Amino acid sequence: MTRAVNGQHLRAFFWLQWRLRVNQLKKGGAANAILLAIVAGAAVLLALILFVVFFLVGWLSMADAEPLVHLIVWDALVAAFIFFWMIGLVTQLQRAEALALEKFLHLPVSLAGVFVLNYLSSLLSFSLIVFGPAMLGLALGSVARGPAHLATLPLLAAFLLMVTALTYQFRGWLASLMVNKRRRRTIIVVVTTIFILLIQLPNLWNLTRSRNTHRQDELSQQRAKEQAEIDRALQARELTPQQYNERRTELTRAYQEKRRVQREERWRDAERIMRIINLCVPPGWLPLGAAAASEGNPLPGLLGTLGLALIGTASLWRAYRTTVRFHTGSFTAGKQLRPEATPIPAAAANDHAPGTARPAAAGLLLEKKLPWISEQAAIVALAGFRGLLRAPEVKLLLLSPIIMAVVFGAVILRSEMTPPLLVRPLIAVGALSMMLLTMVQLVGNQFGYDRAGFKIFVLSPARRGDILIGKNLAVAPMALGMGALAVVFVQAAYPMRLDHFAAAFPQMITLYLLFCLAANCLSILAPMQVAAGTLKPSHAKMVPVLLHFALLLLLPIVIGPALVPLGLEALVEWQGWATGLPICLALSLLECVGIVYFYRWLAGWQGVWLQSRELKILEVVTAKAE
Repeated sequence: MTRAVNGQHLRAFFWLQWRLRVNQLKKGGAANAILLAIVAGAAVLLALILFVVFFLVGWLSMADAEPLVHLIVWDALVAAFIFFWMIGLVTQLQRAEALALEKFLHLPVSLAGVFVLNYLSSLLSFSLIVFGPAMLGLALGSVARGPAHLATLPLLAAFLLMVTALTYQFRGWLASLMVNKRRRRTIIVVVTTIFILLIQLPNLWNLTRSRNTHRQDELSQQRAKEQAEIDRALQARELTPQQYNERRTELTRAYQEKRRVQREERWRDAERIMRIINLCVPPGWLPLGAAAASEGNPLPGLLGTLGLALIGTASLWRAYRTTVRFHTGSFTAGKQLRPEATPIPAAAANDHAPGTARPAAAGLLLEKKLPWISEQAAIVALAGFRGLLRAPEVKLLLLSPIIMAVVFGAVILRSEMTPPLLVRPLIAVGALSMMLLTMVQLVGNQFGYDRAGFKIFVLSPARRGDILIGKNLAVAPMALGMGALAVVFVQAAYPMRLDHFAAAFPQMITLYLLFCLAANCLSILAPMQVAAGTLKPSHAKMVPVLLHFALLLLLPIVIGPALVPLGLEALVEWQGWATGLPICLALSLLECVGIVYFYRWLAGWQGVWLQSRELKILEVVTAKAE
């Protein structure tokens, strides 16, 4: 492991990587190679343009700028670079080594050289190609205005080392965890969720800020009072027109001066907060060093260079040790396998003696019995629900309603409108429809996620209508649970009448069952195979994609029947026949009961249709990728 790196080894590594890249391009075909060449050329051209632009900005525009301006510009560049760098990290979480380290373990070559080459290969990313020259141009342009800015150049290099080394270490650590495919998918979901929630933090901050800006400004109130006072004095002939104009000019001048002082205080507060944040977060040391260099003080830049270089070097060393341990089996060495659980007979499980531990309840979910449906439908529902809970791609799908709730919830809370009482139930129905909209990909292609498991349904003697009912019930806890949370949120933001709030829950069931009927037709008519661990259809054809898009357009028609009770209540109140009666609640309950019976009847006919197309569906969902 400690063999020295020499030039011959590095040349061999570079040659090997070059041949691998060339072979990869040849396998992709001429069209792929041409497209990659165009993209690479465009990226290089964009990098050159940004380098020139930011060089001119640093040389001309920021020559006499205040330190706060330098801090803001560098913070913006650093934030943009880290944002796009993190997007690339989330896109490919598990590190793909350019040269597999385990191939070199038996050769008399330096593993450190292979590791360094793999690390350098990881630097070839769009974000670094674009933002690296931009930051370098800004630093060089600033150097032309003073020698103190020379400290920005090593500080920039240490910053890039720190960011790339930390992410390389993080991806290497994830590679050791992702050996288990199920754990790999879960990690992808967790990291993606955290990244998306972090992106929404500015939106939440903007919500708080906008709510504060809606408050009336004290200075504006004071000016309005003083303006009203001189207007009254003019009307009462206490002031002459000349005195009125003089008082008004003085009032405007005093107001503008107070506004200027207020803006300066806000800028000072913003600068103080920004400096504290930059000081606490290592990526902020680069903007801090650049701002200090604009004041002629290179010391913060040199200290930041030292700190960032130490962090980057330690991360690379840790990443190297983790990589070597992973490929030499240190992560799994010494770990003992858990003994397999001895199956317990059913009689012993039911008639266990006092003091004897009961068997694990892991399989009790599949032994439940659901009321009002057949045993076959209950088994499909419980097994499907258990599968959805264990599927990371479904967890990833549930991110959509969370994001939509954060975004649209912020818009609702930021708004000052007060909708009428009869409009508020429509907002609740809209929230329910939005939750169902996020389920189209799952419910509208419910057999695509079964893949080869769809053979069980083909060979099963169960009624095909029961299979469809079980499939729909498997998704119901997630869909109805999120719908209930949406209704509660709307009730908290815009309080509805108690009967309207209660009517939203039977309306939710009605909406879901009607949605399932439409989605069942789509699942039978246009199935698409979904790659394992993802939400992406594999080799999908144009017609099924268009049919899935058509369901989105037909969703308002599906929602229509659920709005009938509210429309009838509005008609009765508009005609003056009755006011305040829970007509919507009563009709929603009756409609829900009717839709339940209609759903069971129509699901039986859809089962007949499913049986006639099940071999075609099996062929689609089990097709091998070409």
